[in-house]
Amino acid sequence: MNLRKLLKINLINAAILAMIIVFRVVCGMLFNGHDEGADIGNFPTLMTAFLLLLWAGYTVYSNMIVLKENEIEEKEKVKNVKSRLQKAGKPGFFQEERTRLLNVWDGIMSREKYFTSEERDYKIQELYQLTQNQLMRNITNAAEYMESFDYVTGKDSGYLREVCNDSQQLLDKFNKLAELSVTFDDTSLDYDTREMDDMIEYLELMRKTGKAKLGS
Repeated sequence: MNLRKLLKINLINAAILAMIIVFRVVCGMLFNGHDEGADIGNFPTLMTAFLLLLWAGYTVYSNMIVLKENEIEEKEKVKNVKSRLQKAGKPGFFQEERTRLLNVWDGIMSREKYFTSEERDYKIQELYQLTQNQLMRNITNAAEYMESFDYVTGKDSGYLREVCNDSQQLLDKFNKLAELSVTFDDTSLDYDTREMDDMIEYLELMRKTGKAKLGS
């Protein structure tokens, strides 16, 4: 979530509300004791109510736009991961590594709807999101390696094979825990939960230490 943008929008909304309040106070002073009819005397109240209605609608709309924009950006980011890997570097090079990483990515994305459903346990949802984020990071790093590789005189350092192995191992671990979470009975889930906690800690450690980062 873009907290800075959300804060900026709501500061603007607060400023608009303050202006409406000032408008009501000023109008109240101008029309106070007005004796030219009830319609004119009620003008400040009716106008303020109308402005507050517009303000409330705009506040909800502006916040929804910011939140939706972030969601769209995340979806586009996920969508572009596969496309970038397919186009990275020179065609014909690193085909085996590309295929392996694309298969891993398709494997995790094929279950997104299931494992992000509100019906799933929050731990398995968190595990899925962390796994997807780490695989996205691995694939992005792999694409950067292909894009920066010296195709004339360069020698493959084996970095891509390492990324492929790490990614496949990560997917295999997720698959194992996901299978346990949906097939075991309630008494067995206690053990399963501990394994999930361990894997979540491992994924967070990878994110913080930059494991599989280009050049590490």
